Amino acid sequence: MSLYLKPNIQIEPLVNQWHAHLFLIAPQVAALFTQAQLGVLKSYLQMPMAHAAALKDPAKVGGPFIDLKGQRVDEVRALKADTERRSGALLGLADAIKELFGLLGQHAHGQPLAALYAQIPEALRGLVELFYDLRHQPGFRFFEPLLYGEPLQDASRQSVALTHLESDQRAFIFSTPRLPGPDVVHLPLRFDSPRLDDLCRLRRQPAPLGEILERFEVPRSEQETFTSFLWQRPPRRTPAYDGEGLRMRYFGHACVLFESAGVSILIDPLISYGYPSPVERFTFEDLPPVIDYVLITHAHHDHLVLESLLQLRQRIGTLVVPRAGQGLLQDPSLKLALQRVGFSRVVEIDDMESLSLPDGFVQAIPFLGEHCDLNIRAKTAYLLRMAGQTAVVFADSSSLSPEVYERVRREAGKADLMLLGLEPTGAPMSWAYGPLFPEKLDRALDQQRRSSGADSASALRIAEIFQCKRVFLYAMGLEPWLSYLMALHPEHQSQSAREIEAFTSACSERGVAVEPLYAKKEIVFPPASSAKRFNLTSYGRCP
Repeated sequence: MSLYLKPNIQIEPLVNQWHAHLFLIAPQVAALFTQAQLGVLKSYLQMPMAHAAALKDPAKVGGPFIDLKGQRVDEVRALKADTERRSGALLGLADAIKELFGLLGQHAHGQPLAALYAQIPEALRGLVELFYDLRHQPGFRFFEPLLYGEPLQDASRQSVALTHLESDQRAFIFSTPRLPGPDVVHLPLRFDSPRLDDLCRLRRQPAPLGEILERFEVPRSEQETFTSFLWQRPPRRTPAYDGEGLRMRYFGHACVLFESAGVSILIDPLISYGYPSPVERFTFEDLPPVIDYVLITHAHHDHLVLESLLQLRQRIGTLVVPRAGQGLLQDPSLKLALQRVGFSRVVEIDDMESLSLPDGFVQAIPFLGEHCDLNIRAKTAYLLRMAGQTAVVFADSSSLSPEVYERVRREAGKADLMLLGLEPTGAPMSWAYGPLFPEKLDRALDQQRRSSGADSASALRIAEIFQCKRVFLYAMGLEPWLSYLMALHPEHQSQSAREIEAFTSACSERGVAVEPLYAKKEIVFPPASSAKRFNLTSYGRCP
């Protein structure tokens, strides 16, 4: 009897039993984030009921509070000890990074840096270059390829947790580790293991039960639970789109699938599992058998989602990512990190570079804002030309400098479609980047320097520059199944509604059609062969 994996079985990648994201993969940032996680575990062990009390306030759900209701203290203590044991090299790297910040602050004041190389902490020797910027402020960059491998990238810290999902409720990923339980099966699978692909392939290709249990080395004590994750029912299959024009499917948040006859492009994959819900949505079953290109706009955990990407790995042709800032701590290489977790075909793309498609092209265009004014290069918006349609996909970008998009527009011509999110008040700087700072952030500064994207006025300016006649607004975390990623305060929903109303009203006056997206949407745009192409002759092309 051959069995499939049920569509409501969550496959969650973990590092030290925490939900895996980019900043737990790239060693230089994983070091600091692991150290911060240990601080949260220590806090819980000291005051477990204080964590439980804090989480009764919805405003604190996204804070450093473990959602275990003050219980399971012994398991948290064991996890802390195990993390310290497995992560010794990373924790040493974290201490060395902080020491190097202090060394440069104390001794680098414009004089030559050569003498300081001998004082670089031992854990960083041979991994960094010291430099001054043009205002003589000191800094350092990593030789990133040298960071990967043992002991800094110990794959024994990686695993996956399987469990039934029956509702949209999941614990927030940044604050709560995933502990063992009677309804959870933890498998010690490295993220780059072919066995992980085999596990995900069970959603579409069945195998005999005995072969499955042997292949994944399921412990005898967990075989009954694991077997409950399987059934004989074949999945619903979605063929590749072969119609005319361009089909757009919205999967929620900022995840969009574009398809023309013979080409499929998935942007920022964040895919829901299939289980009964009052909110209808597309799931993994609604994706084509092969996804030719996956485009990542930036590295934030709700756009570069390893949980979705790893499950799609065996179906992805080429993974396209923005080029990073060449070794800066806050801007790790997406290409290197994704290659190290098993993606073999990863292409970096920089501003105004392009990739050719059978019926058009993909081009990277500048992404402004949403990164707390930090020096981060690994971010890009995209222009897609498919089936005669031109779409600009801005994710969380803003028009901080509209002149940038005016210059792009002069090269590009107008766009038929625009997709972007309204995010006028993003998360505080500490939410995504807090562990990377060598000193505790000033609270006022943390609140001011937020990861804000476009407000209604900014979005309107972009739409006017590209003369778009149709604009789609992402739900940006408002779908109920995304609370585990976003932990949005109720005021966020009210603010989003106000901004959408203001933008829609302004666009209506200008004859621009606006549609707020939510949960699920499918539209087929007819061929428009007369639409103007971007001029690609003066820009580089990626392979």
